[in-house]
Formats: sequence, C-alpha cells, structure tokens
Amino acid sequence: MSKRAKILIVSIAAAAAIGGVVWVAFRPPTIECMALTLNTLENSFSEIGEIIPISEYDIYTKTGGKLLKINAEEGALVKSGEQLFLFDDNDARDEEDRIIAEIAVVDSQIREQISALETQRRSLESDREGLRIELELAQIEEGKLLRDLESYRALFEIGGISAQELQNMESAYELLVKQREQIDSRMAFAAAQAPTVSAQIQNLRHAQSSGSGSEGPPVEISQPLSAQKALLETTLEILRKNRSEKEVYAARDGVVQGLSVKADQILAPGAKLCSIYQPGEYRIDCYILVENVSGVHIGDDVTVTVRLRDEDRRYKGTISWLGHAAADITSKAGVAEKRVKTEISVHGDEWEYAGPHWPVEVRFTAARSKDCIIAPKTALFESGSGEWMVWAVRDGIPEAVAVEKGVETPSQVEIKGEISPGEVIVVNAKTANITSGKQIKAAIDGGRHGN
Repeated sequence: MSKRAKILIVSIAAAAAIGGVVWVAFRPPTIECMALTLNTLENSFSEIGEIIPISEYDIYTKTGGKLLKINAEEGALVKSGEQLFLFDDNDARDEEDRIIAEIAVVDSQIREQISALETQRRSLESDREGLRIELELAQIEEGKLLRDLESYRALFEIGGISAQELQNMESAYELLVKQREQIDSRMAFAAAQAPTVSAQIQNLRHAQSSGSGSEGPPVEISQPLSAQKALLETTLEILRKNRSEKEVYAARDGVVQGLSVKADQILAPGAKLCSIYQPGEYRIDCYILVENVSGVHIGDDVTVTVRLRDEDRRYKGTISWLGHAAADITSKAGVAEKRVKTEISVHGDEWEYAGPHWPVEVRFTAARSKDCIIAPKTALFESGSGEWMVWAVRDGIPEAVAVEKGVETPSQVEIKGEISPGEVIVVNAKTANITSGKQIKAAIDGGRHGN
C-alpha cells in the first residue's frame, strides 16, 4: 500500500472517531416518562375498631358474699326474670333472727314500762282527786277563819280583845292560806304530769304495735325504748331487703357474656358478675388520628372487615357519630396519640359471624375523585414562584406546565391545569437530567418515544 493510501485511511478513521464523539455528546438523554390517563383516586386509611352491642348492661351483686349457684353460661340466651345467680344467705338469716330476738326483748321492756306508767297515771289521777277534796275543805276552813279574823279585828277596835289574841288569829289564818297554796301547787304539778305520762304511754303503745310494714300515725319517738325498737326494725327491714337481693335475676332477654365468677367464690358488694347484650344489635367504635378527622364526616360510608379463620367478611357501614374532642390513647407500640372517637352503624343482617367486642378493620375514605388525571408525586416540582409544575413532553421537548393538586395519597396526586389525558410527563422531575427546551428520549414502560 502506498504512503498516500495509508494517510487517506488514517484520515477517514480519525474523522469517524471524531464524528462518534460528537454524536454521543449531543445525543438526547433518555428520561423515564409516563402517559397520563383518567382514573379514580381515593385517599383512604384503615383503623382497628371494636364491635359494641347497642343494648348491653352489666349485672352486679349488691350484697356480695359466697356465691352458691350459677345458673348461666357464657354465651347462653336468658329470659327476663330468669334467676342467674344465688348467694349464700345463712349469715343474713342468722342476723335477722338475732334482730327479731332483740325486738322481742325490747317489746317486753316496753310492756313493763307501759304498766309502770299506767300505775303512775292512775296514782296521779287518784292524787288529783284527793287533792281536790282537800282543797275544797281548805277553802271552806279558810273562809270560816277569815270571817273569824274580821270579828277579832272589830273586837280589838272596841277593846274587846287584846293585841296578842288578834295576832294569834292572824297567824292561824296565814298558816291556813299557806297550806291551801301548797295544795294548789301539788294539784298543778299533778295536772302537768298527767299529759306527759299519757304521751309516754302513747309513744310506747305505738312502738309496741309497730313492726315491719306496719302503719300508724306519726308519733315523736323520744323515749329510749321506742327509739331502740325503731332502729332495730329499720335494721331488720334492711336485712330482709339485702337477703332478697341474694338472688340475682336477668332484667331483660339477652345473651350472657363476660362471666368470670365461679361457684363458692367470695365476692365483695358491688362486684361485677357478667353482662347481658341483645344479639344482632351492634355498632362499631373506632378511634381515628386527629390529622385524619378533617376528611371524615357523619354520613360517610365505610367498609368494615371481620377477619375469620377461613375468610374475611365485609359489611357496609355509615359514620353515625363523630366526637368533638380528642382523647389521649396509647397505641400498642406504647406511643401516646391524639385520637377522636367515631361510631359506625353497620348494614346487613349476617352478624352471626361476629360477636361483641371483636376487633374489626374499618376502612375510611377521606377523599375521592372520579375520572381525574393522576400523577406520581415524584412528577411534581415547585417553581421559583411557588407553583406546582410537571414536565410535559411535547414533540420530544420537555415543557414546564403549571398544575394544581387535588386528592392526594402517600404516592399519587390528582393534577389539574393545562394538561390532558394521553400526554406524556416526566416521572422523576427532581432527579431527571432535563434542560428546558432541550430534546429528550421519553422512555415509557421500557420503550423509547420521541426523536
């Protein structure tokens, strides 16, 4: 090969190499893109709720004591008025017998006191009669002595008797007046004593005739025996009422749940025995985070999922109540959270697959948009003026288009603006090597689109 030919070959190779380098340097970059479509976007979240019987009441023991018999079983259907529990009442019976015996003793003492007071009243009446006769005689004698005294004074005036004789007569008259006044005082005392004794007798007779359930006029109980008997009868009434509560009955029809007591167990007064609920009448109680409350409203539909061993059963529900204040609730992870209570009414009549206080999954839809343009959140970027933008690839050239956000999820967002379904946008706006106005290769689903 001649020297000239060799030079020509080298020149051609060099030109080809330079051309390749130039082509690589100016080749359009390949950018991941996607074609926009219309779809439905939902912003939803799930929480764990609890099935709550709408009609449920707890049963407690008022008296406590030893539980002798349990006539109910967990999950059993019971009827109103059916005996559920029976407590030992032997101690109550013994105490009742002791109180009855004490009342009998008090009654005997009351009879004795009535007899003594009756004797006292008769004595007072006899004394009053004797004093009345004595007073009449004293008044007669006083009148006679007064006339004699007046005669003595007349005789003294004419010198018929001495001063000593007049003085003796005056002293005799004054002594008789004092004796009559003493009789008056004794009669007044006896007259005052009689009503008091009569009132005491009336009190005691009322106490003697009283008993549990007896009726009578209200009499002031002032005597110790009467007050003592009244206290014993009140205690006896309480004991009998408590003994009647040793038998515990169902207040209405329902299903027994939460039965944790056992026969022969000693229970304190007020201890819970079980609960009774109406089967098939339930609601769902669910607590949602405060940041999700703004998208939840009364009347919104939710989906309730009951997870069984072999299948999941789903029910449609409606939010029937929404709390007005947040409560501090600790999550299973031990984190304190602000949550708001919601109540959900559930549609459907297949609740035989669920039971009270079962956990369920409740799915809430905070926002929904139908037939909207959906983009990944990574496709949006913020302009210098604060507007949200996407790169729309038009004729292979990326163009920044302003958009507005609609419904959002953690990864997607509804976009509105000068953008249409079918248009191609850049998927990762912040990381893509894009220069405005420079051509790119749009890679959609692994393919190449554009010049």
